[in-house]
Amino acid sequence: MKSAAGGAIGVHGSISLVQYLLEADLLDELRLVTFPVVAGKGRRLFDGDCGPFHFDIADTRSTPNGLNFGIYRRSR
Repeated sequence: MKSAAGGAIGVHGSISLVQYLLEADLLDELRLVTFPVVAGKGRRLFDGDCGPFHFDIADTRSTPNGLNFGIYRRSR
């Protein structure tokens, strides 16, 4: 799919798939939204068994409510 024409492939809400794509070196960009809430429990995108992965910050934005939007491009 990645080599086919047609633009970007987006993944929404699948930690397992994103972890697989990171490990397989198939992710070119991460777009992360962070919320100003600490849950303390739940699944983690970056657990102790993955990485390290190197990214460059491409863009960041914040909302007045504290949401942070970050775009990170894979360093190759």
